[in-house]
Amino acid sequence: MIWSFWLLEFSIYIPMAFFTFIGNYFNQLGFSDLQNGLLGSTAAIIILVSNPFWMHVSDRRVKNSILAFIAFTTALSLWLIYIFKDFWMIFIFATSIGFLWTSIIPIAESMASYNANKFGFSFGKARMMGSLGYALVMFVFGYVTNSFIFFLMGSLSFAFIGVISFWVPKTQGYNTGQKTKFSFSLPFQFYRMLIFEILIVSSNAFGLYFMPVFMKSRGYPVSFAGISIAIQALAEIPFFFLADRIIKKLGVKRMLVIGAIIFGIRWILTFLIMNPFIVVALQSFEFFNWVAIYYAVFYYVNSKINSSKRSDAHALFWMTTSGLSMIFGDIFGGWISNTFGVANGYLFFGIFSIVIGLSYAIFEKSPDLKPER
Repeated sequence: MIWSFWLLEFSIYIPMAFFTFIGNYFNQLGFSDLQNGLLGSTAAIIILVSNPFWMHVSDRRVKNSILAFIAFTTALSLWLIYIFKDFWMIFIFATSIGFLWTSIIPIAESMASYNANKFGFSFGKARMMGSLGYALVMFVFGYVTNSFIFFLMGSLSFAFIGVISFWVPKTQGYNTGQKTKFSFSLPFQFYRMLIFEILIVSSNAFGLYFMPVFMKSRGYPVSFAGISIAIQALAEIPFFFLADRIIKKLGVKRMLVIGAIIFGIRWILTFLIMNPFIVVALQSFEFFNWVAIYYAVFYYVNSKINSSKRSDAHALFWMTTSGLSMIFGDIFGGWISNTFGVANGYLFFGIFSIVIGLSYAIFEKSPDLKPER
């Protein structure tokens, strides 16, 4: 039973790798950095609607069937982006498809975290498999030069999720059979945490999405972008082995602050250093970057928020993680890249991350975010 959730986590991050690297395909079509950023943000925009919708639907039904429907439909629809080459047609299709695929990870991880609590296995170690799957596929994408093969891999990855969803034990929603409405009545410190997350994770959105463009701008092989992002994902694995111990030792607030500051250092060094091999190695800083911020907020939702409101909190969490932060990182970051150069975008987000991290350290006083005793 546990292995099925490990396999589920492995599979759901493969499509995420596809959409992380799709910016390179748009760049090959001749789109500008700003257009590229707009296309990259379509999923982030639509997730503000799709996430509450699909989380609400899955919360009242067997989540496996909802996950399978979304995965198989996306696997077929994905080819519309490949067939049409016009910017606005791709924008429309990317937005429509985003309504589906953006809810795969939230639904799947709500299933995994629920069963982790139910059966007593470590969600952190299961989530580790997601980083492994993401890393392996990103490494491959760096060497895929044929667009058809690239889209075929993306389509098959979604279909694979649909198959796996039938092997995972049936998971009922938190409010199966009940009439529920989305509620914003959650702790204020949770909303402050989400604002922090939007600002910090935007630097990650920019850093990953524009990595192929950054490598090209400095004359490095595009394959280095795939290797860089693969190293980032592999660096998450040691963290997940110790995630539960780390968060109990440091607490949510310290994890968020440390993650933000290390983010800033990572992007500033990426800007300053010209040796491509060192730039690639710098991406191993991810061992305590996005992964720490993600896990801290996810832990807070599953340990501090009442189960009847947890689905709403999960929806808001993913709306900020994969929605608002991506909009800010891709669109605003795309504008910075277009206006001042992609390398200067890394410098901006590096300084920005450190400033936000220090501000949160000074002004956030909630006792719920302190280490457990």
